[in-house]
Amino acid sequence: MQPSKYAKRTLKAILFLVLFFLFIEFFNAAFELNGKETEGMLARYSEQMDIDTVFVGNSVGKMLDAGEYSDQTGEHAFNMCTPSQSLPVSLKNIEMASSQRKLKKAVLLMDLDTIDSGNYDWVDHMYDRVVNSAAPLSRQIMNRLISCAEKSLDPDVINTERSINIWIPWEDEVYQGFPQMLHNLYRRYKRLVKRKKPGSKFAYDLTKSFYETAPGELSDEEEELLDKDIAAMEELPLPAGMMDKDKIRILADICTYCRDNDIDFYVVVTPHRSDFFERTDDFREEILSASTFLNDFISKRGFKYFDPEKDGDPHRILPDHYFDDWEHINKKYRHNATVYLTDVISKISS
Repeated sequence: MQPSKYAKRTLKAILFLVLFFLFIEFFNAAFELNGKETEGMLARYSEQMDIDTVFVGNSVGKMLDAGEYSDQTGEHAFNMCTPSQSLPVSLKNIEMASSQRKLKKAVLLMDLDTIDSGNYDWVDHMYDRVVNSAAPLSRQIMNRLISCAEKSLDPDVINTERSINIWIPWEDEVYQGFPQMLHNLYRRYKRLVKRKKPGSKFAYDLTKSFYETAPGELSDEEEELLDKDIAAMEELPLPAGMMDKDKIRILADICTYCRDNDIDFYVVVTPHRSDFFERTDDFREEILSASTFLNDFISKRGFKYFDPEKDGDPHRILPDHYFDDWEHINKKYRHNATVYLTDVISKISS
């Protein structure tokens, strides 16, 4: 019995989708930016079995040494901060850690750029690929399909070009050159075929959950509160792109998740050089108003917020020559920054 034209068309459509997905995966594998620091962080994380405190955020958060912090506080801390880490990835880090360890405290170390209007789809993509590399191939594919489909079908995204860019998130990147493409493909080959996990040997599959956690979904009342907060944020006299409602929503999700899972959550703005505001045309008062908004936003959700620019004299303790740029501390002075931030976190958590 010959298959019907309808069946043939259906099979062709399925084959096209499969081949198209494989092409996208090959393209992404070839052009994915170097995730060495993310890979290294997750490899170190997987080998730590007694973590109860995590630090999340982008590269500025790396100024804190978790080992020194643990020695000073008696906690078992791990720093999960990585370059360009977006708020969605910070939330994923907290969710992963709390499902695999009995997490007590999560600290977001951030600069105010963390809540700007940029979309870091490539960071999210790279993080998911590294985490999923510890899972079987079938699960890797399903996780990738589900994640991208959920993002691209979001009502705020589906009618924009970002719905496509989510699947191929390198549209803003410069061509890396053929040698780099081969290097990227070889790294994926080692993960997939040789089953060589990122970094050193993983203690377990990073996609596994060992403890049940609440999803942390916003209630109707919390959705209403968030809508009011977003409306208030949009009335602030901020520089263009200073804060974004999607980032504010993720921040609310982090608060709700931590509350529902009995995790103490703190937001700490990292110290910076005294000329920090000059890079934004000296919008000092406007940026400090954003900090005031965030303080209110975090506080009324039951957690603590700290901005050294408004609550102390960080420039006396961490002078400008300690920094490599506006906000990244020189490695020589990481101890000084750790002592400062440990003192800050201990005070606001007491």
